[in-house]
Amino acid sequence: MKRLLIAPAVMLLALAACSDGGDPGEEPVDSAANESSEAAEPNEPVELDLAEAEGACPFIDSDLLNSVTGEVFRFASGGPGEAEGEEEVPAQLTCAVQTGEAAYPDLTLFIIGTEAEVEIYEDELSDNANEVSGLGEAAYWSVHTEDTGAGPALEMGWYDDGTIFEMRYTTPVDTDPALVTDLVQGFADLAVGIAESYAA
Repeated sequence: MKRLLIAPAVMLLALAACSDGGDPGEEPVDSAANESSEAAEPNEPVELDLAEAEGACPFIDSDLLNSVTGEVFRFASGGPGEAEGEEEVPAQLTCAVQTGEAAYPDLTLFIIGTEAEVEIYEDELSDNANEVSGLGEAAYWSVHTEDTGAGPALEMGWYDDGTIFEMRYTTPVDTDPALVTDLVQGFADLAVGIAESYAA
């Protein structure tokens, strides 16, 4: 099977929608989720309100994300968000979540409507993709270790009823890939929650 072709395009969409075009090492993008936290002391715990970040962010369980990764995520930015008064969810939703301590670790989530059938989605998956059971109509995960200036990244995607979900957790440089693989079940649980929240 081929690698899922939509992932690179989705990543570009997320970078455009979830950032202001600045360098990854710069301060996280301001959002309603972090405005109140900027005045806090650097080491003071701050509650992450993903619902205020719009886009795909409200579908992520922040407590579970922190529990699975062992990190404390404090900043989120999502787009494009649903226009007030509109009932239909936009065809493309994005979210980027950071700790605020450094560019990585970070989590990105993309939700994209598609007219493609699940069989096409499955055909475009990489031969190295691993199946995730109990998630959508078809789901996979893989760990990327290529040199990108960051550490290994866990990618998880799934197809459900005409919607493609892509989630990527990127770790800091020099992270052991085996530690990232150990996170698969936790991220599968996080993905199930995202799917259920989106469907609701």
